Amino acid sequence: MTVVAVGMLLVATGCGSTKGGTATPSTGAAGTSAATAALWDPCTQVSDQTLQKVGVVPSTKKSGVAGVEEPGWKVCAWNSAPSLWDYTVTVYSTIHNVDAYKKKKENVDFVGIKVQGRDGFRFHTTNDKDDEDCDLVFPATQGALQISVFKASPNKPVVACDQAMAAAGTLVPLFPR
Repeated sequence: MTVVAVGMLLVATGCGSTKGGTATPSTGAAGTSAATAALWDPCTQVSDQTLQKVGVVPSTKKSGVAGVEEPGWKVCAWNSAPSLWDYTVTVYSTIHNVDAYKKKKENVDFVGIKVQGRDGFRFHTTNDKDDEDCDLVFPATQGALQISVFKASPNKPVVACDQAMAAAGTLVPLFPR
């Protein structure tokens, strides 16, 4: 389920390997490869202690989408306690800017937010009919950084946007500007 959610979010942002965005160093395959290599990597830059504060289990880490790295992206996801598996927190680091998110018609309901003194946006995707996920995106020199919370089921007691904002309070200070 987590892999599906991460894949859906990449498609929803419209910034997969075949969609447009703003590459930082240059365009083309070589430019995208260099820009991707230079991205802040949530899988290596978020400590186990920080993940525990967020409420996820470090050993549940999944990198990429179904184990496949996407050009222009560094993606890492973790689940809450396996015995409960209420939600997944995914952190995306991308060369694509916030405007690319806003231009994608499936991304809706953008609302300005401020977390730990950093401006960003909360949004939803049109395919989220059951309020199962919540997305936060923050501009960065490299492009953007995103936090996404996906509920395991509509019956779980987690409020996705409350959990996303709580996770952001811990994660945002780690994000590069």
